[in-house]
Amino acid sequence: MADDSDSETPPSFLSSLPDQPITDDIVKQIDESDHPKIHGAMGFPGSTPGTIEAFLLNMEEATHVLVFDSSEERWRAYESFDNTGMDHEEMIDHATEIANDWFAESLADRIAAAEDANSGP
Repeated sequence: MADDSDSETPPSFLSSLPDQPITDDIVKQIDESDHPKIHGAMGFPGSTPGTIEAFLLNMEEATHVLVFDSSEERWRAYESFDNTGMDHEEMIDHATEIANDWFAESLADRIAAAEDANSGP
């Protein structure tokens, strides 16, 4: 069962992201923000050099693995987990496993979206 106290934060945050993969610089800005609930952000490199298609958002009591859904052209929370009781490395390792699962699951969709973008008008 999801913890409703954190469930509102990712959707409101996601609406401020562009409808495309982002850059390392944007993740760095999120990481360095003064937002009181954001404890950090770290990008996972995308299929195109310099782009981020998944990143973790470490917040109070929860870490969110955010991914770019190329079929819907929007960011979404792929999976969130309770990070209380985890040290920093455990949280990073767990988020990395989740991101790797998403990269494996979404590979065909991401390739198709890249091909569509390259064959456009």
